[in-house]
Amino acid sequence: MERDTRLAALFDRDEIPDDGFSARVVALAALEDRLAARRRGQVRRITGEALGLAAILAAFAALARSAPVGEVVPLASPAMIGLMLLGTWLAVGVRGVMRAG
Repeated sequence: MERDTRLAALFDRDEIPDDGFSARVVALAALEDRLAARRRGQVRRITGEALGLAAILAAFAALARSAPVGEVVPLASPAMIGLMLLGTWLAVGVRGVMRAG
């Protein structure tokens, strides 16, 4: 019973509400919403880039295996690794140009 009386006394105060605190809480909630949206965007971007890179690597692997038997470029050769790096560089460059335009 005494506990209820103390609780009621806390709610019966005629003090001015702390508007600064309320504004800070609202601002922090808005900031958290913006950061969550940004994180979701970053996850989508990284997922897209990972899928694009996987597609490029799969294309190089398929092309290396589709040549006639005597002309297969081994996947572990320096030439194939260089081709993969050049292809990846080209794909990232083209994506950056398309995004900016």
